[in-house]
Amino acid sequence: MKKRAFAAAVVTAFAVVAPMTVAEASTGAASSPARYVWLKSCPKAGYTVPCGDWMVYRRDGTMTRIPDAQVHQVKASGGVDGESSLQPALSGDGRRVAYFTASTKKLVVRDLVSGKVYPVRGAAAKPPKGLLINDLDTLLSYDGKQLAIDYVQGKEPTKVVDVASGSFYTLPADVALQGFSGDGSKVMVTESSDQNTTIFSSYDADGELNSQEVPQVVDDNYPLALSDDGRSIAVFIEGRQAAVRFYDLSSDSVGPPVKVTMPKGEKANRMAWQTSGRLLLSTYRINTNGDVLGGGLRTVDVETGELKKVDTWSLQSRSNLWIWWLPGE
Repeated sequence: MKKRAFAAAVVTAFAVVAPMTVAEASTGAASSPARYVWLKSCPKAGYTVPCGDWMVYRRDGTMTRIPDAQVHQVKASGGVDGESSLQPALSGDGRRVAYFTASTKKLVVRDLVSGKVYPVRGAAAKPPKGLLINDLDTLLSYDGKQLAIDYVQGKEPTKVVDVASGSFYTLPADVALQGFSGDGSKVMVTESSDQNTTIFSSYDADGELNSQEVPQVVDDNYPLALSDDGRSIAVFIEGRQAAVRFYDLSSDSVGPPVKVTMPKGEKANRMAWQTSGRLLLSTYRINTNGDVLGGGLRTVDVETGELKKVDTWSLQSRSNLWIWWLPGE
């Protein structure tokens, strides 16, 4: 299985912003979802390395640790690579996070609001023989109840796991996972055709639902979001006049552009459908040098293109930020 083609950019921070008070919590539990998770860097002989625990910056402005998460990649010899880090997966609603534990090297999903930890059941909890935890890429559905495990090395097919029951289905080995539908019941994947065009498909536990060689307006733009019906794809189009268009994966038709007025200095990062049928847009806020300063979360009226603010945030760290991940990444 190929790694997600539309993976979000890895951002290292150069901007200096005010530090936040860290709320000490052995369980990592708090009452508020996450805006992002992050890892700090520490100096080492003239360069920096990842260090400390994974941290959660929450919508209520507090910081908490994820003390049981494995931070560093591992070596085939059994040691750790202290100069590289793993990456957790944060659900689109910011409520759940998936990671390997430091003690067992098994996958778990933690509810960041309640503090409850859900161990991934069965063979899906650990890499297959011959692979390391570094060779796995994970993605949570919007509500964090479905977990996709992508094996970026070898020929193991991607597993889509129901966190509560442990049941799973697999995807074809020659497709690249792009994301979940809003309710998590379906996934969107891509692959290349023999004519070097891009094929988009939707799947659920019973197999393929819809598949098309998509037009350039779909293939050349990002972010994208699959609806719960497994056929409608929202496509965000950048440019002097931003817009959202809706592509029907069943009929191979593209709807007219719905114009969107983006807030000054913001760029689209991800889109997601909620089960209520509401389209969400997350953004980066950048300065004139291209440095990420923060971001926002807004609803998009699919008829008028009107944006309504749900949340805005600033990157809360000192200049020692190693990496950070947003909801849906």
